[in-house]
Amino acid sequence: MGEQGGRDSVWTAQSEISEPLDNGDGRQSILSDVLSPLPDSAKTYASGSTERSIASEPSTIRWSTSEAEEEDQEDEDGYGEAEESSSEDAQESGSEEEASRDGGASEASRSVDALLSLMLVLTRLILEPLYNTLPLTLHPEAMYASLTVVPAILLWYPLLRQPLREAIHARVCLCVAAVAGDLVAVSARRVGSLAGHIAGAEWGGWATRVILGVGVVGGGAGFALLCSDYIVPTTRVIKPADGSRLFLDVLLRCAIFLAHVWLGERVWLAVLSGSTSRLVQHPEISILGVSFLLTLMSLLMRPTSPKTSFARHVHGLLVTHFKLNPRTSAQTWDLLSRLPQQIFPIILLLRVPLLIIALRQQFLRSQPPFIAANGTLRVLSTERGVTGQVVVAENMEGGYRFLRCDASILGGRWIRTISDGKKGRRTEMGDSIFATFPLQEVAVLAHRADESDSLARTVALTTQLQVKTEVDDPSEEDARLTDRALIIGLGVGIATSAFSRQGMEVDLVEIDPLVYQAAVDHFDLTLPSTSTVNILDGATYVHSLADLQRSGEYDGQKWRLVVQDCFSGGMVPAALFTREFWQDLSGLVEDDGIVAMNFVGLRRSKASRAVLVTLLSVFTQCRAFGDVLETNRGEDDSVNMMAHNPLLTFRKATQQDVLRSPLRSHVYTTFHSTEIQLDSIVRPEDWEDEELMLRRGTEGKLNEWQVETALGTWNAMQQILTPEMWLAW
Repeated sequence: MGEQGGRDSVWTAQSEISEPLDNGDGRQSILSDVLSPLPDSAKTYASGSTERSIASEPSTIRWSTSEAEEEDQEDEDGYGEAEESSSEDAQESGSEEEASRDGGASEASRSVDALLSLMLVLTRLILEPLYNTLPLTLHPEAMYASLTVVPAILLWYPLLRQPLREAIHARVCLCVAAVAGDLVAVSARRVGSLAGHIAGAEWGGWATRVILGVGVVGGGAGFALLCSDYIVPTTRVIKPADGSRLFLDVLLRCAIFLAHVWLGERVWLAVLSGSTSRLVQHPEISILGVSFLLTLMSLLMRPTSPKTSFARHVHGLLVTHFKLNPRTSAQTWDLLSRLPQQIFPIILLLRVPLLIIALRQQFLRSQPPFIAANGTLRVLSTERGVTGQVVVAENMEGGYRFLRCDASILGGRWIRTISDGKKGRRTEMGDSIFATFPLQEVAVLAHRADESDSLARTVALTTQLQVKTEVDDPSEEDARLTDRALIIGLGVGIATSAFSRQGMEVDLVEIDPLVYQAAVDHFDLTLPSTSTVNILDGATYVHSLADLQRSGEYDGQKWRLVVQDCFSGGMVPAALFTREFWQDLSGLVEDDGIVAMNFVGLRRSKASRAVLVTLLSVFTQCRAFGDVLETNRGEDDSVNMMAHNPLLTFRKATQQDVLRSPLRSHVYTTFHSTEIQLDSIVRPEDWEDEELMLRRGTEGKLNEWQVETALGTWNAMQQILTPEMWLAW
C-alpha cells in the first residue's frame, strides 16, 4: 500500500487483519492476514532500497514514534542517495547508448554510400558502349542537382504528416535502392538507346543517368536521412511555416549525401579505370550483386512496428486526396485490408519478377558468335578491354566486318564468303570500309629530302611548272628507303598490313590488348618476325625511348615512317598531341622521315587550330588531306600529314604500292584533290596565341575543346549502324 512520500511498502504479518494503527504522526499501516509459509520468528518488508526485520506478534505490532521517525529519516536519506546514483548511472548509460547509436548510424550510412556509388559507376559502364565516355560526363551539376532535388521532394512530403522515424523505415529504403538496381540491370541498355535516339548524345546520356539513378539515390537518401536524424534531429512540423524549414533541412541532408556519393564515384572510377576485372566485365551482374548486398542488409536490420499499418496509411491518403464518401471508403478498405501490415514484404514480392528477368538476361545470354538485331548482325566476339567494350561483328546486310570500341567504329573490311574445296567455305577479306586508312599510307609516296633538288621541287610546287628532278625513277628512290615504320594505334591493321606487305619492319604500339587480338583473329593481321608489338600507351612508349636516347642508352634504328591514329570516341588522347610528344618523336624519326596523323575536328574549332599550331612548332612542313573532295567538304578535317624536311612532295604510285587494292589505287591517285589549305584552319593571330600551344600537363583544355567534335562524331556513327546493332554486345 502507499506510504508517505509516495514509496510503496510490502507488509507481512500473522493472524487476522488488524485495524489501522495510528502512529501519532498521521501515518497509518494496514496489515494483511496472509497465511504464508514464512518463518514465525521474523517477517520482512521492503521500503525503497532498504530492508527491515520485525518481530511478529499474534495480533499487533508496536514501536515507538521516535524510533519510527529515525528509521524513516534513514530510509529517506538512503532512498535519495540511491535515486541520485541510479539517475547518474542511467545518464551515463544513455550517453554511451547514444554515442554507440550515432557511431552505428554513421558506419551504416558510409557502407550504403559506398555500395550506391559503385552502382552508379557500374550504370555508367553499361551506358558507355552506347554513348562513349564524354557525353556521360557532360552537365554534371545539373545531373547531381536533379538527383538531389527529386528525392528531397519525395522524402519531404510524408514528413509533413508524420515524424521521420515513423514515415521512413531503413529496411524499406534499402529495399527501394535494391529494386532500383534490379531495374537498371534489366532496362539500362534500352533506356539509354531510346534516350539517345530522342535527345541525342549530349542530353540523352544526361537524361539516362538521371532516370536510372533517381531510384538508387532516392533509396539511399532516405536511409541517410534516417541515419542523420539519430545524430542531428530533423526539423519538427508544429505549425504551417515549419514545412518550408523542413524542406530546406531535408534538401541540405540530401545534398550532403550526394556529396558523399560523388566522392565515392571518384574513388571507384579511379580504382576501376582501365580495369578488366570481373566487376566491370559484366556490370549488370555486378549491379545485381550490389542489390543482393543491400537486400541482405535490410533483412538483417531489426524490424519496426509502425503505429499505423501500411493498408491504413494508404487508405487514409486515398480518402484525403480523393474525398471518398463513406460507402466508397468502406469498399476501398475491404480491398486494402488484405495487404500486409508493412510495405517491406510487398517490395520483396515485387522484386521476384524483376530478378527472374534480370537473371534470365544475364545468365542465359548467347555467347559469341551469335546472331542479333533481327538477324542482320553476327557478333563474333565481345569483351571489355582497357579502352572500353571491344566488339567484332559482321553486318550481314552490308557485307562487311567491323571492329568497334564502345560507340566508335575503329575500322572494318569488306568480306565475302567463298568455297574452299574440302574445307568448306571461308571468309575472304577485302578493302577497308573507310578511305581514311589508306590515306594514311600515302606517306610511302613522299619524296626523300635531297639538298640538290629541293629548290627544283620548290619551284615545281609553287609555280606549277614541270621540273624533272635527278631522282624521278620510283625504283631508284625505293632502293634508298629504309624499311622501318612505327604504328601508334592499330585499329583493324589496314596500314600495318600494307607496310608489312611492302617489306617494311613494323613496330606496333597499341594500348588495348583486345584490339590487337581482334585484328589478328578476325582481320588477318600478320607481322614479320622482325616486327615488335608493344601493348602500352603511345605517349609513354615514345617518351621512354626519347629519354633513353638522350641519356645515350638507346641508339637503335630510327623510323622512316610514323602513323599516329589514336582517334576514338570522337576525341583524341591529348597526351599524344602535346609539343613535348612531337619533340620526343622528331628525335626518333629520320631526318627526312614522314609522320602521318589522323585527326578529325571542326575546321575553325579551337581544337583543330591548337593541334596544327602545336605540330608546326616542331615540324617545318605540314600538308593536310581529307577523305572527300575539298569542294564537297563540310567542317571536318580527316587527316593531317607532316614531315621534318625542307619541302613535302609525293611521287606517283606504282602497282607495288597499291597492292592490287581498288580503294588504295583510288586514294593514291586522287588524294591531291582532297588537300586542305592550312590557312583555312589557322588564322595569322593564332601563331601568337600561347593558349593554343598544347603542352604536357595542360592536356585537359584539348579535351574541353573537343566536345562538339565528339558529339558530331557520335551522330555520324549512328548513321552507320541501326540502334539494334549498337545494342548488340
